[in-house]
Amino acid sequence: MSWGNPQSSQEKLLCGLMSPLSLGYGIGSYIRLAAYSKGYVKRVRLPVPVVSIGNITCGGTGKTPVAIDVTRRLIAAGYKVAVLSRGYARKSKQKITVVSNGQGEFALCEEAGDEPLLIALSVPEAIVIVGSSRVETAALAIEAYKADAIVLDDGFQHIRLERDLDVVLVDYNDDPENDTLLPAGRLREPLTALNRAKVVVITKVPQNPDQDRLERLRAQIRKYAERAEIVTARFVPKRLRTSTGEAPLAQLKGQRVVAFCGVARPEGFAATLNQLGCTVVQLKSFSDHHWYNPDELKMLEKLMRSSNASSVVTTEKDMVKIAPHDRLNQHLVAVEIGVEWLGPLPFHISDLMKGKMESQLKRIESDAGIKAKSETETDTKEKTDREIEREKKSLPDADLEKPRLRKRKHK
Repeated sequence: MSWGNPQSSQEKLLCGLMSPLSLGYGIGSYIRLAAYSKGYVKRVRLPVPVVSIGNITCGGTGKTPVAIDVTRRLIAAGYKVAVLSRGYARKSKQKITVVSNGQGEFALCEEAGDEPLLIALSVPEAIVIVGSSRVETAALAIEAYKADAIVLDDGFQHIRLERDLDVVLVDYNDDPENDTLLPAGRLREPLTALNRAKVVVITKVPQNPDQDRLERLRAQIRKYAERAEIVTARFVPKRLRTSTGEAPLAQLKGQRVVAFCGVARPEGFAATLNQLGCTVVQLKSFSDHHWYNPDELKMLEKLMRSSNASSVVTTEKDMVKIAPHDRLNQHLVAVEIGVEWLGPLPFHISDLMKGKMESQLKRIESDAGIKAKSETETDTKEKTDREIEREKKSLPDADLEKPRLRKRKHK
């Protein structure tokens, strides 16, 4: 059963009992959106491009890997990127925390939150800031750190800050039209909200997808997002991370492992481990953004030893929460996940990159032109000065100096 898509009679009954709460949630969502659309609440426009990576459901669509991928691409194109996040479930109560200054200095995980710290460590050139007000964190990024592009991590529902590009992720395994609003279902907004999206990415597409299912999902999205570009992607393991560095994926093949994760959809992590060819002795699932206590970490280590497993495997998001000095770290392996776009990169993202690269090229050409002109003027002046000197040397003394007249004496 998928949360929001009840299968059994008991699940359907529970969903029905929560329906009034979902109705109230929907009314609140409508009023909020109407307040912005009617201008009762003012939106803020930034002087730099803003890209939002978000979804319309609760967790598990792959926002963090996509945010990392887009941030890397924008930086490669020449932007100085700041990633802004709420820092959901972080322990710190500080209003604003600079997770990364873009120069290799990072906040503690408790101050940052797991996903913002993961983004910062994955893209150390990026500025990463967390705070409840994206307007305030954006102002800090632009004024103090000179960011010229903003990426909003999980920003689709943050209406106050205007954006140039809304990228919305939809899980291939979902059935949006049979889902319901929170809390009975997983929808954070009515499906009509998809009309704000410029790009909709169907994520987690398997190697051999059911084409009929994929086309039905495309049709559902197109129904609510008529003008959006619809693309597909999957998440693939890239390498392994350990406390001492990197390791190849092949290191897990044929190994007995204990696994644990605190993510929205643990079944995706289980599928990844199966793909890597290891034998999962036991998979311990915790709630999303779970903070591990010492007893839980000791339990995992004990389980590894009692089951004769070679290591304990987890996600990158979970690994950043394990203290470096913890004993479990010497056995801990995290699977790094990357985005594989199934087709060309979304046009709106590549267009943003192209615009930056073209502006940089024009600036380089302009700077080169100014330098060339300056050098030409200098060369011309030096040449003129040399010619004048040569002409002076070629003239007779009479032409160079007026004769001195002597007074004649009268007898």
